[in-house]
Formats: sequence, structure tokens, C-alpha cells
Amino acid sequence: MTIGAHIDTRKGYAFKSTWYSQHGTPIVKVSNFTTDSIDTSNLVRIPDDIAAGYRKYALTQGDIVVQTVGSWPNNPASVVGKTIQVSREASGALLNQNAVRLIPDHQLDARFLYFLLRSDAYKKYIINCAQGAANQASITLDSIRNFNFNLPPLPTQQKIAAVLSAYDDLIENNTRRIKILEEMAQMIYREWFVNFRFPGHEKVKMVDSPLGKIPEGWRVAKLSSLVDTQYGYTESGSKDEVGPKYVRGTDINKNSFIRWETVPYCPIDAASHEKYKLHVGDLVVIRMADPGKVGIIEKQIDAVFASYLIRLSPRDVVVRPYFLFYLMLSDYYQGFVTGASTGTTRKSASAGVLTDLDVILPLARIQQQFETIVSAIRGMLNNLLDKNANLRTTRDLLLPKLISGEVDVSELDIATEGLVS
Repeated sequence: MTIGAHIDTRKGYAFKSTWYSQHGTPIVKVSNFTTDSIDTSNLVRIPDDIAAGYRKYALTQGDIVVQTVGSWPNNPASVVGKTIQVSREASGALLNQNAVRLIPDHQLDARFLYFLLRSDAYKKYIINCAQGAANQASITLDSIRNFNFNLPPLPTQQKIAAVLSAYDDLIENNTRRIKILEEMAQMIYREWFVNFRFPGHEKVKMVDSPLGKIPEGWRVAKLSSLVDTQYGYTESGSKDEVGPKYVRGTDINKNSFIRWETVPYCPIDAASHEKYKLHVGDLVVIRMADPGKVGIIEKQIDAVFASYLIRLSPRDVVVRPYFLFYLMLSDYYQGFVTGASTGTTRKSASAGVLTDLDVILPLARIQQQFETIVSAIRGMLNNLLDKNANLRTTRDLLLPKLISGEVDVSELDIATEGLVS
């Protein structure tokens, strides 16, 4: 059975950049696709009156979308053929070009279709169908329609979807908890170091400084005087375990944490390995394309960092890693980098530029209090990330066995109510 026998397809539209605005209807691009769904935190928008003429491109929760143009499979961040399912948050957004929405008929369960298109069999098929140059590949709608698979009865499809969806539901729940924990940490940073409502602030006098009023005992320092900097290692990432993990800009530019299971590996000689090896408390900041985005190393793991990144190592206990991390996540630092970066189409910033900023340095004991509280929050956050990694691994091991029928669930009593389809 081919997929084309049971689906309708609707391509996205090439919305004009001249229509983009601060307000209105959001547009989903393939660059907004995550591993499983859509990142809605930074969608471009077009005015509602223009969007009204393009409602047929509107997405709804549960829609299955396939990326038709992107990188070859060695770059999972934006790989051609990637299949995602539209979340509740993205419902109502308009689908941009380079992606197609698949609409199944009444014989094909939408959730089953979603998992089918995430199976290894489909991925291998798409790799063989893809065409294009080294940096960009594409697939046709016919290549999607012509994929052959065994279609179980609808009740069995729904049971397979129910089993796999249970893992996705747990992952989604953990992801919401991760978001809450991250918001808590950022809120504490703003309260203590932007609004100056830190523990005991009522008894501390405010004094003048080059950056305005600051608590007595605190000081203004140049960021470059607080950290050592180092440019990263030049190599290509690999899915094969040919060496240590290889942290790139795409591993830190969308979240305030690193999903280590998605970070590739790289070959490296012993001397370079020692030179570029990452340590707990190191910060890595992007210097090209998306300058200023920052990540922090929170676990002891064998990893090095790519040449588009710069390592910032706190020089001593005068500045604590988590304080520095949240400072660099702040609007103050990000706004500075945006203004200081050079280049019209591809922004870049040197280590000197990225650290040429006056910052307010709190007392060491206040930083340590913050470090203690935030370390506990980030510990819970990273535990949830590990749980999600394990859930994804288990789900992905089970997926091909269920899709192929190797594990038969047709006779099992599995509730299928409430599934989006």
C-alpha cells in the first residue's frame, strides 16, 4: 500500500518577507521545526488582513507536516524529510514554503501516519529519494506519496498510536516542567540582579556607579576581565562515535540547556582533545550567524566545542558560572551583542567584542547564594532532560517493531480514546 492512496497533500506558501510585522498571524517556517514539533517562541508574523486571504495554509493541532527542502541527513537540525506534528500552541499559524501538510483519509489514523513517517524504513527511503547539492536536498511530493507500507486495520493503527503516544505524552509533560524550572531560574536572576531585590536588600544602601545606582559593595567590571576566552575546534560532526561529543551552535541556540543525545561526535587527536575539552562550569557562546547565544556545561561529559563557538571560563570565584550564564541570557547582554555584531546577512562577533561589556558584579556571597539555589533548579531540569532522553530511546526502539507488526498489539486491550487524529 502506498501512502498516496490514503492522503491529500497541501504545500506551504512562500510568504513575502516584506509582509512580516510585529503583530498579526504567525508563520511557521521549517527553521521553527524541532525534533518532534514546532518551536513557537520566535515565529514571524504577517498582518491579519493579509493572512485572511491565506487561511487554507492554516495549521491545526495534530496536523502532520513533512519538510521537503533542507539539509542532508547528517544535520538533524533541519533535515529534509523531517516529520513533525503540530502542537496546540502552533494551531492557527500559517505554513510557509519548503513543507507540506499531509491529510489522511478515514482509513488512515493521523497519529499512526505520524509515527510511520518517523520510522527508520521511511527515513532510509527518503534518503534514497532526496536530490540536490551537498548543502541542500529536496524531496518531491510524489516521493512521499509512493512510500510503500503495510496498512493494519484502523483499530490496530489506533492501538499502535496509543502505545507510542504514551511516551510522547510523558516527554511533553516533562518538557513543560523543564520550561517552568527555567522560568523560575530566570525570574530569580531578574529579581536579584536587575531589580536588586536579593536577600537582605532592605538593609543595603544604593550608591552611584557608571551603570547607575547599584547596591553598596557591588562593583562595575568589564566582562573581559572576568573570563578567559578560547576559540573552538574546526571539524565536521558525525553520528558515528568517532570521538568526543562535538558541541555546535545549533546545540545551544534554541534552548538554555544542551540535549546531549542529539549532539554529534567528531574525530580529534589527543593534543587537540585536551586543548578543547569542555569542563563543568564552562560557557560556550556563538560568535557567527547567531552571535551571543550561550550554553553552559552542567555535567561531566567527554565533549569539545566547534569553531563557531567561543569558550568563556570564569577566572576565579569572583564570578560564578550560573550568575555569568544568566547574565549572558539577559536582555542586557543580548541587546549589547545585537548592536555590536557586524555583517548584514551573516552576523559575527569576535571574543573581544563579545566580552567588551561593563557588567554589575555582585558580592561573592550573593552570587554563591544564587549559585546554590539555581544549581538545585538546574539539577531537577537536567534530571528531566535525562528522563526524556531515555523515553525517546525506548520509544524509538519500540516504534519499528510496532509499525512492522513484529510486536502485535491487535489483540491487546488498549484505550485509544482521546487521541488526536
